[in-house]
Amino acid sequence: MSTSARGRYDPDEIDDLKSRTPLSSIFARFGIRVRASGRAQMCSCPFHAERTPSCLVDDKRGTFKCFGCGAAGDHIDALVHLRGVSFREAVEELGGVRRLTPDQKRAVLERREEIEAEEQREREKSRALVVRQFDEGQQIGGTLVEAYLKARALFVSPTWTFDLRFHPALRYTGFADANTDEPTRLGEFPAMLAAIRDVRGDLIGVHRTYLDSSGQQKLTPPGDLRRNKAKKVLGEMRGGMIRLSPPSRHLAMGEGIETSRSWYDLGYGGDGISIASAVSLGNLSGGATGSIKHPSREKALIPNGEPDPDRPGVVLPIEIEEVTLIGDGDSDEAMTRARLLVAGRRFQDLGRQVFYCMAPGGKDFNDVLREQV
Repeated sequence: MSTSARGRYDPDEIDDLKSRTPLSSIFARFGIRVRASGRAQMCSCPFHAERTPSCLVDDKRGTFKCFGCGAAGDHIDALVHLRGVSFREAVEELGGVRRLTPDQKRAVLERREEIEAEEQREREKSRALVVRQFDEGQQIGGTLVEAYLKARALFVSPTWTFDLRFHPALRYTGFADANTDEPTRLGEFPAMLAAIRDVRGDLIGVHRTYLDSSGQQKLTPPGDLRRNKAKKVLGEMRGGMIRLSPPSRHLAMGEGIETSRSWYDLGYGGDGISIASAVSLGNLSGGATGSIKHPSREKALIPNGEPDPDRPGVVLPIEIEEVTLIGDGDSDEAMTRARLLVAGRRFQDLGRQVFYCMAPGGKDFNDVLREQV
């Protein structure tokens, strides 16, 4: 949601307004079931097509965050995108702001400070865990990670695998069966670790790809196959990227590691192009100012193409002058194109020249590379 829209309201009155209604009840208005998942609440994300719930809804903080597409926000953002209303209309639907007494303002401030302190403690704890886990990894030469990448037909070289590691036995936490709400330890499995770094180069997260014992493919996770995934993120990905080459003035960036490197190995990029993975489409694009109807899926929504400056997604290094946005054709193509459009317009607004490259329908660039090899 844009700063100009929020700026017309007292932030204390907005926080008070949101505290009166559980965020999960907003999702319920649109038929979206929010289910307890350990200490969190999860639901299927209404902002992109998915089979496994990946959207976290936090009633205490009044925020939602999708780990699949990167959509995030609060009560008002949810209503703006799901109902298609303005900021003012969303405020009115929630009951409208009220003038606060000094005691009420003090209570709002204390609650905000409590939440911010808790978030800071969690960030520090998460950052320490991220660094420790990445440091546990080994160089990938001669490991299952090298075998996995070669099985994807990728040319493996230290010139681009410098931020990848192999973990021989990484703990896997998931759901034992479809009826379980509490995640539990389901075993230890080999995994590819990839460093997620912010614009300064600091490690903020680790992308984990769990592998089967042969290294030829991703792990089929034990337990509930609908919710348990072979790829997970520890820590933060918002604003960061996985660097898959030395830096240059022209960056080509896609959602995943394999498809981004495949694009390069197919010869689309020259020697002067650097490669990165944005981890998710939502992180690649950042937030949009609103949603529009999906062109072919009833009740589904896609971003409206206009970037929200308050939710930027990937932050580009200052030396980047040109950006090529890589899109897969094997998922929801309308959603992918909409996300790339948001990203492209955002980067253009920042003075970058932008190019787009989509994989053929029904395929990603790794599919194309493997067919050619």
